[in-house]
Amino acid sequence: MTRADIEAAFEDRDRLAGGWEPSGHVWGDAPMLNRWAYGVHPASGTMALVGFLNGQARTCSPVVAMLTGPGGIGWARTLSGWLRLVLTSDELHRQGRHLLPAHARDLELAAFDAGYRAPRRSLRPEGPINTDPRWHEAADFIDRTARDAEIGFAVFYARQKRVTLAEARRAMETFWLSRTLTFE
Repeated sequence: MTRADIEAAFEDRDRLAGGWEPSGHVWGDAPMLNRWAYGVHPASGTMALVGFLNGQARTCSPVVAMLTGPGGIGWARTLSGWLRLVLTSDELHRQGRHLLPAHARDLELAAFDAGYRAPRRSLRPEGPINTDPRWHEAADFIDRTARDAEIGFAVFYARQKRVTLAEARRAMETFWLSRTLTFE
């Protein structure tokens, strides 16, 4: 996936938010994801769809928009392209149109630029940043794996707290600074 792929996906998301309806020629030749369910993308930690693509179990790239009707039939716009959705196996499926919030563009682009990979689920904190040790464990993981650990951690924080990237950077600034200070 490239930065241009992410930009194109969010341009489609913005057009959909403005009322655009993609015609069948936009997604009609897209690959079919059958017996799909909601899942988590292993690299980003964000919502993705899992199912059978050409008969093989797959996890698709993160979803930015989708429209489904009865049985889960419809389409999805992922970061890498369009998918036709055929019959969901997910009991939690909600029919209708679903779009990521507009600020998700900044998060996806920052994640791409920083080389972000989501920490494993056991490192996802539940408590406040100043009391739950998993925040430090997640930061250590991101420090080891991202090209830009500070931005990578801001992406992680924003996704955990469901805030914008700017809000995350402000909220975690002291935490991140405390990790880099040494006292002699």
